[in-house]
Amino acid sequence: MRLRKTFVTITTCLLLFFSLNITYARMYFYDIFGHWAEDSIMWGANTVKLLNGYEDGSFNPDGDISRAEYVSLLYRTAKKQGIINDQQLENEALDYLDIDSGFWAYDHISRVKSFIDNKNSYVKFQDIFSGDNFLPNEKITREEATVLTYFFTTLPIDLKNISFNDIDDNYKYYNQITSMARNGIIFGNPDGTFKPENNITRAESVTIIQRLYKDMEYQKKSYIGDITLVESSNVATEYPLFGDYIDRKLDAKDLLYKRAIETLEYESLVGIIPFEEQHLYDSDPIKTIEELKKNKYDNIIGINYYLIKYESKAYNNQSQLIDEIFTSYANGAIVTDDELQIIFKKFSDLIENTDIMLRALDRWESTSSSEVVSNNALFMKSKIHMAEGNVSEAIRLYDNINSSNADIRIAQLMNQSHVLINLEKYDDAENILREGWEQIKGLDAYKFNSRKYDEQFIGALKEVLSLKQNY
Repeated sequence: MRLRKTFVTITTCLLLFFSLNITYARMYFYDIFGHWAEDSIMWGANTVKLLNGYEDGSFNPDGDISRAEYVSLLYRTAKKQGIINDQQLENEALDYLDIDSGFWAYDHISRVKSFIDNKNSYVKFQDIFSGDNFLPNEKITREEATVLTYFFTTLPIDLKNISFNDIDDNYKYYNQITSMARNGIIFGNPDGTFKPENNITRAESVTIIQRLYKDMEYQKKSYIGDITLVESSNVATEYPLFGDYIDRKLDAKDLLYKRAIETLEYESLVGIIPFEEQHLYDSDPIKTIEELKKNKYDNIIGINYYLIKYESKAYNNQSQLIDEIFTSYANGAIVTDDELQIIFKKFSDLIENTDIMLRALDRWESTSSSEVVSNNALFMKSKIHMAEGNVSEAIRLYDNINSSNADIRIAQLMNQSHVLINLEKYDDAENILREGWEQIKGLDAYKFNSRKYDEQFIGALKEVLSLKQNY
């Protein structure tokens, strides 16, 4: 009993020790408790580690932030998100008289200047900070911070009109400011003004950076950059037989084939077959499969699959083996949907004879009882047509398909948009995505997956808008 109490005491102390160390590892500032930006400041200091406070343990959330501090914070955010790559971005010399290469933020300012100047031709860094001097310790204004940040953001998908009482559409940075507002990265004041000349506080800067950081996530991947398939819920074995070996009488070749595959599967699981069980398995399963191939065993799909999987030296013409697989299926070989998904996933990008592939996909689409599978077959066909340069043929496949399954419908919309942007029909792609998003919002699945679905549509729309702008 005493030993048990001692163990419990030691365990409790260790847990307390590690808990205290975790607590102390988090940065906190004594002057942010209850502040409206407390969560954003804690995020910046601990989650993404972009912020530091002062030596006395304060953050001074309502204090001003200098030009140099804000530009440096912007640089660190863009670098952390991979938007700025130091190796790909030239470190330009700054033309300001009041800072040189010895200034603490010189490189950060130079990188941001280079990024903005390369990003566009109508607003340069020195348009924002004009004159011979940069004035690095000058308080940065709302206008300066907004315009700087704008060039690191995606385009807003919100179509609503934004206006402020104190700036009109002739204001030199009207487009940048309203774009940032529509993107939800900056907001106006309760009285409807923007007050571009006002300074921003350190707390306001952090909240802008937090929203920017989230917006940058949409720049890190493509949502409609390729044809994608719907993931099937079924998990097929890695050692399928590719045929019916249960409900029919097996001949000698069938038994040899089945035993060879069972041996390969057993070896993959345990590494080696125990001596006392070796008589139950094939001592050289690949050689058996090669012999079956030589003797024209009729399970062409299964034989060829394993010859490719195990890199047979006797039958090493992979292209021919793949062509034979899909020809066999197109000509009527009986294979389950799970088995078909394996061969299409592994070999569809490797086949050289697209006519054979299209025949196989036609059969798969028409015979499958699964909506997921039939749609994936359609998606694959559209990808082949695009690879062949038949983009108009690819887009016709999407006429009159409209699934009530949210995941399938989203794949239909994303893939259709991908084809449309390859036809440079950006307006059509945008309209399809906007209408499709509203359709998805009406499905029951949206209630449980709204965040995931919204991210997909927001990312896809931003991608289309960017392509449209650069067209």
